[in-house]
Amino acid sequence: MAESLEKRFYLEAFRGRAFVIHLGSPYRPDDIARVLSELRSNDTRAVVVCARAGGSQAALSLPAGSVGAAEKDLARLGGALLREGLAEVALPRAAGPLRRLRASVTLALRFGASKLVVVDPRGGLSLGDRRKSFVTAAQLRRLVETEGARPWTRQELAWLLAAIEGGVESINLTTAEGLADELFTYEGSGTLVTPTAYCRVAPLRLDDFEQAAALLRRGEREGFLLERSDEERARLLLAGYGAWFAGRRLAGVAALDRTSYRREGVAEIAGLYTITRFQGGGVGVRLVQALLREARREGLSAVFACTSNARAAAFFGRMGFVEASPAAVPARKWHGRRGPLPRVFVRKLARRTQAAG
Repeated sequence: MAESLEKRFYLEAFRGRAFVIHLGSPYRPDDIARVLSELRSNDTRAVVVCARAGGSQAALSLPAGSVGAAEKDLARLGGALLREGLAEVALPRAAGPLRRLRASVTLALRFGASKLVVVDPRGGLSLGDRRKSFVTAAQLRRLVETEGARPWTRQELAWLLAAIEGGVESINLTTAEGLADELFTYEGSGTLVTPTAYCRVAPLRLDDFEQAAALLRRGEREGFLLERSDEERARLLLAGYGAWFAGRRLAGVAALDRTSYRREGVAEIAGLYTITRFQGGGVGVRLVQALLREARREGLSAVFACTSNARAAAFFGRMGFVEASPAAVPARKWHGRRGPLPRVFVRKLARRTQAAG
């Protein structure tokens, strides 16, 4: 099966970086061998911390009372990472789960790892009956200071918070079975903890145009978007917004064209394309919500979108858009258009009223 765009996106983000993977239960590394193999092939280095040795010659055993490693042990681990891309640390089960987690956090901080992956049968954090897919450091701090988040204890959460505040860029909490989905998809299977909001939506800048245009061209090739010329793409990007993951990776684009329909007081959402391709819709939801906020701020009466793609059409329906006749949008939208017209979806916006006084 061909590797998905979403997975390639994450592998590119992970390339050249270093992870600490904490196995909270006595898994053997063989249990997660496929993911480890993909990371190694991707030039992503990993230190695997487990409750017992996995059999590798690179395995480093630490005594039960230790929560860290001496400089010579760190040098040995570092050498294994440079040679093999993978190193193992074995901690005795007698150390207890909290002490082993503390050891993994200590190693992540000492090595300056960009990511700590905590593999545990409990999976991600839950509040009530709902899994929390994304948690910021501020939200985690509140959990530590209050009731915690089942099934994790406040002491465990405190160590995770220490990792984030110490410089680890992100933490994944996941089961072994859900590890691949958690690392390689936006929806994930557990909880991702980051210093600030993971997905940021903002207007595109000129520096973003190359990445954004590449996403548009991919969307055109895959049939999600209308084919456009370079000039048409540039015009769209000038009204464009982007969704970034962890402040760096552009994961989606969309434009709010209000200048073409300013006289009618409406706008069109155009060029919406994300790495998730409308599966789950998390990135697309963030983008459309931002565009709707902007349209309301400008006092527009409605926003519309046009698509010939069934998956995109279903997405707009979930976002509260209602399918309408092509005649429901300004006629200039279809000027010069040949062939069958796409499906049209419209979302009415409540106009802001002046306060009495």
